[in-house]
Amino acid sequence: MSVKIKNSIENFKKAYTKLEEYLALPIENDRDRSGIIKAFEFTFELAWKTFQKVAVDEGLEAGGPKSSLKQAFKLNIISNDQESHWLQMLDDRNLMSHTYRDQLSKMVVDRIQNQHKASLNKVLKTLDQKFNQDED
Repeated sequence: MSVKIKNSIENFKKAYTKLEEYLALPIENDRDRSGIIKAFEFTFELAWKTFQKVAVDEGLEAGGPKSSLKQAFKLNIISNDQESHWLQMLDDRNLMSHTYRDQLSKMVVDRIQNQHKASLNKVLKTLDQKFNQDED
């Protein structure tokens, strides 16, 4: 596995760890929600950019987030049962990047806590497993 991919996975892990830290704290106000959403956006960005690097390393084309997700499905980095979760994550990331409404932010934070975090963790484990196998 290339150094670029190794670094990308490590950065993805660091962002995910920060997201976990934020989610472990009580959510008391808009600032807390905004911090969680921003940490999610960073984590999601690093996830799809990691998928992009892996796809290119495998000789596949991957431009933006949606095509990188499609390649991650094709490469079995994201399992078929997680496809709808990842597409929802992309929608949530796009929604929060372009608009902010209080009720919407609460819904997205709920999805981050109850769906997205688990999907991100599952993919990290898959990447880690593939990464470690390539190291042997």
